[in-house]
Amino acid sequence: MLGAYHLILWFLASALLLSHGTFVYADEEKVAREKLSALNAQRQSLQKLTKKFKADRSDLQNQLSKAETAIGNINREIRQIRAQLTQQKKRFDQLQKQKKDLEQKKSQQQQLISKQIRAAYQLGQQNKLKILLNQENPDELSRMLAYYDYFNKARSQEIQHYVATIKELQKIEPVIAETTKALTDSQRQLKAEHEALLASKDQRKKSLTKINARLQNHQQRLKQINADRTRLEQLLEAMAESLANLSSPNNKPFKAMKGKLPWPVKGSLEHRYGTWRTGGKLRWQGIILGASEGSSIKAIHPGRVLFADWFRGSGLLVIIDHGDGYMSLYAHNQSLMTAPGDWINTGDTIATVGNSGGRQKAGLYFEIRHNGRPSNPQHWCKRG
Repeated sequence: MLGAYHLILWFLASALLLSHGTFVYADEEKVAREKLSALNAQRQSLQKLTKKFKADRSDLQNQLSKAETAIGNINREIRQIRAQLTQQKKRFDQLQKQKKDLEQKKSQQQQLISKQIRAAYQLGQQNKLKILLNQENPDELSRMLAYYDYFNKARSQEIQHYVATIKELQKIEPVIAETTKALTDSQRQLKAEHEALLASKDQRKKSLTKINARLQNHQQRLKQINADRTRLEQLLEAMAESLANLSSPNNKPFKAMKGKLPWPVKGSLEHRYGTWRTGGKLRWQGIILGASEGSSIKAIHPGRVLFADWFRGSGLLVIIDHGDGYMSLYAHNQSLMTAPGDWINTGDTIATVGNSGGRQKAGLYFEIRHNGRPSNPQHWCKRG
């Protein structure tokens, strides 16, 4: 009776634990669904905002956007093709070396087999049985029989090795031909991309000439810069609001990395944070790092890409959310190597240095923001 009572208690306790586990699982699923819903709402909000800013562009700005986006895409393609060419050339060189080694091996095996055949022929001039029967010493007879067995076995092995070498050469020849064709196709594609790049650069130059013709005086240019900056501020504020309640998956909080973050690109500091620009009417809210065109731009901290597109006044722009209200911004890029929604790690290539957005000189405009407010990047990145 007591045993039955304990059994009933155990059953009830087990049922309670199972039901509790089910509730916990249900709660976790509910939280996950809420997070997913929040992320989807955020993405849709940012997509609408991006469309709005695109609609605000003038015809000339649209022309510039198309030309610079095309330049970015082509440069990315060229970068990928060059990487393919490097790998294909390396593979081709390896195959050629392998072929040369096999041909040398084949030649050596041919010579060795020829020597063995001649030796066999010379031995064949005498009656093998007669030689063996004339050996009165049992030890000599045993050695002679072993020699014949060894000789025949060695000759058989060399012939097998030779046949295997021939087969390897037969396999490698079509691979070399295929690699050669791939190299030729890549070089042809690279040439076509370069021609398309020149056409896009020519279109960009024409668009910039027309835009600059409209901005004939200093006041017009200042007004244009103000308008572009206002648009960027609106975009960043909207992003900051939508990110306010979202947590970061990073192990190390952005705030804890102050003064330890890597620079996004190696280059000279051309404009400092907070200094005046354009005749003392506006201050820099980030910094300009002068670097060679096409240099890789690296993410300074893990995060998620919020924006990767052309933006008026900023050119090809990347904005990364690092969690807890922190964002980093990379503008005037040549090419974009990431897309909205991508998760990136420190050191990942997110773009390449360029002069998009109407700049004449290649360089990176770099900002760090917290809750939409700019902060001096020199306080965050490593010195030296």
